[in-house]
Amino acid sequence: MTKLSVLSVDFGTTKTYFSKCPADDPSPVSIDFGDGRDGVPSAILYREGKDPIAGQTALDEYGEAPEAERKAMKLMVNFKPDLGRSPEAGKAAEDFLSCVLADARKQNLDMEPSSRQVLFGVPSEADEEYRTALKDTARRAGFGVPTLVDEPKGALLFHLQQRDISVDRALEGVLVADFGGGTCDFAFLEGGEVLHSWGDMLLGGRLFDDLFFQWLLDQNPGLGERLRRSGDAYFVLSHLCREAKEFFSRSMARDRTASVSKVCASWGKLTDLTWEEFVERGRTYTPSSFFRAMLQGVPGNELEGPLDLFGWFRRTLAQGLKEKNIAPGRISLVILAGGSSLWPFVADILNEEIPPGKGTFIVRSDRPYAVISMGIALLPALKKKFARTRRRLKEELPAFLEEEIAPILERRCETVKKKFVSWAVASYFTGEIRPLLENFRKNGGTLSSLRSTLKARINAGEPLLRANLEKNLPLLLSGLREETKELMSRWFAAHGIVLPAKEFALTMEMNSTVTILSRLKTPGVDDLLDVVTRVLGGIITAGTALLCGGTGTALIAAGPVGLAVGGVLGLAISWLIARYGKEKVKLMTEEIELPPWIASFLLDEGRIHSAEKELKAALENHLEARLCPVRKELEEHVRSLVLDEMAALSEVSGF
Repeated sequence: MTKLSVLSVDFGTTKTYFSKCPADDPSPVSIDFGDGRDGVPSAILYREGKDPIAGQTALDEYGEAPEAERKAMKLMVNFKPDLGRSPEAGKAAEDFLSCVLADARKQNLDMEPSSRQVLFGVPSEADEEYRTALKDTARRAGFGVPTLVDEPKGALLFHLQQRDISVDRALEGVLVADFGGGTCDFAFLEGGEVLHSWGDMLLGGRLFDDLFFQWLLDQNPGLGERLRRSGDAYFVLSHLCREAKEFFSRSMARDRTASVSKVCASWGKLTDLTWEEFVERGRTYTPSSFFRAMLQGVPGNELEGPLDLFGWFRRTLAQGLKEKNIAPGRISLVILAGGSSLWPFVADILNEEIPPGKGTFIVRSDRPYAVISMGIALLPALKKKFARTRRRLKEELPAFLEEEIAPILERRCETVKKKFVSWAVASYFTGEIRPLLENFRKNGGTLSSLRSTLKARINAGEPLLRANLEKNLPLLLSGLREETKELMSRWFAAHGIVLPAKEFALTMEMNSTVTILSRLKTPGVDDLLDVVTRVLGGIITAGTALLCGGTGTALIAAGPVGLAVGGVLGLAISWLIARYGKEKVKLMTEEIELPPWIASFLLDEGRIHSAEKELKAALENHLEARLCPVRKELEEHVRSLVLDEMAALSEVSGF
């Protein structure tokens, strides 16, 4: 790929914009020709006995020249739409570009075409005749043979670099509406390539220039005749009324209820202009005789009135969508370009014809007239940048997952686990389970009864635990999504790209067949029964008393005799276990009515504390089992999103 920096040209009807950009650094700048304005007015002034002059200088000299001197001048503007169809327009375009280049060299501006890649924007719907004429015109003007780039692609690249849109969004269905001074162009792109384009080479801002020209004539009686005598109608219409139009458009974009006024040099004043009157005039527009004269001799430029300019714009859009079979649902993004896109009615009509659907939105730069030139200048550098970004994302992904995503997963999961377990212990164990255990210690009873009571309470508490989880887990998922998106946004932004607006598919289904406490033994009871059957006298005489059916008090009160009996019963327990097995002995044991002192002895505070710890462990295990898939799902989502972004960057690099 060439290392030459880029010079891009957006040759426009009203203004022409020049930008330059290094070949490997996507940082385009507009070329300032010394007047501090965006672009160069597409105007060429021919003067008898002198070299022609171009741009703002041409407009100023013609506008300030005395009437007598103007007779030796010829001002040409609005020649772009007629390039390739009118020899006069072709010559004016060539001379204009040649003069701009000569002025740049005189000012020592760094824009020499011979040492740069020269890219010219071209309307997508322009035919081969126009494209050939543009190349030939640029070559004759000293720009070499330029590479032509579809103007809509320039607008798309500009907003990509500005991070107004993500790379994946740029590859979806994009409609670029380029409404300039002399053309109205629509282009539908998918995968960054123009699939369909249509428009009207007559519909453009110059018709609105004429609308304001007629408005000026209506408010200033006698001005039309004065302009016929002086021959200045062309200048007033094309320059002064264009300025008045742009002033009115900016004012209405801020407040359509306002009325504005504008002085048009020495030619009169436009007073109390309102949106309502503008709309009425736009719906019943008929070209003025002055404007018709400007268009004479150019094939295809015949206009008949009255015309509804707003309806014309709407029909051009709607018919193209219909003929190209572009359903509104295919359009996820609309980009507005061109100076005339600043008109409020443009966005209104687009919103009506393409109702905002899922994720559909309109984007426009604060300088829509310059986006094409700057976007085209970006093309080579942006390709290189995206190739670098693709490589870096691949290299950095493992570390990003380990060092950025894993810690937030761990931290948020631990936070939820602690919060839920603390709540469950405080409201469930302390409030529900512990009172039952303490009541058993105080009043005694059978272990089977205690077991049944506890199991019933556990079953009754299950819905409460589940409800709390259903309340807290979505908060966890939401927090994970937002924090992960924030981390990824910063990561992507560090590489000059925007995180795709894709929802994280994090889910956590509540399985009604799996209870939260399914692995939890009956708090205290199962542990207690294991002790009874295992110790055989290790629970001293209380263990033997369980099988006697007595209170145990009598055995101990009997002194040595009672203890002897206890020893015999201990042997009996050993024989029973050997004979019937541990489980059967346990069942027998569970049915014995225990007095309070034995219950208190068996179910001491240590065992209650162990039951609490077991509850905590069971809840933590349950949550860990539930959160493990979330960890995997989130990591896979991040990995998939990055891989998709790399693929999208690869597509853009192939523009």
